[in-house]
Amino acid sequence: MTAISDTFWQSTYRRHAPSLLAFLSSRIGRRDLAEDLLQETFVRAIRAQKKLRDTSKVRSYLFSTAHRLVLNQFRRKRPVLFSEVTSEASLDRADETIAAPDEAADLSRAESRLRAVVDEMTPALRTAFRAAIFEHKPYAQIATENGWTEGQVRVNVCRARKQAVAELRDLLNLEGVS
Repeated sequence: MTAISDTFWQSTYRRHAPSLLAFLSSRIGRRDLAEDLLQETFVRAIRAQKKLRDTSKVRSYLFSTAHRLVLNQFRRKRPVLFSEVTSEASLDRADETIAAPDEAADLSRAESRLRAVVDEMTPALRTAFRAAIFEHKPYAQIATENGWTEGQVRVNVCRARKQAVAELRDLLNLEGVS
């Protein structure tokens, strides 16, 4: 197959970039990051053009690529959701570095709410969450300590995180994220 022309890619960009940007923006919540991911989506498509057998399916390829980039973005950020708020050591350090008393009070309220949410979880979810998030234990170690498989640990941690996010949605500014 011959290389796809520059004219094709320019036309494809004009036709699909607005909807891809809207898709990315709705998932990421930041226009600047969505624009970066849009650019990366097209770079990957152009690099993979030899694999594109049917140019009529380029739209689905672009959206699939954009979706994977969004997932990768969240995977990179995943530990940030709770680890900085929940780590005992980071909470102690945070108190030292926060200048405004209001911010310290907000952090204390957030920590209290998170701990209350965790306390209300089922025993399996609570155990998995505390070990993985608070104590930063590897899944293999959690599985061994509790007689679970690593798959069970992953499921429990995932469910616990979802429950915590749902309960703390207002603190995490995630009103539009599902």
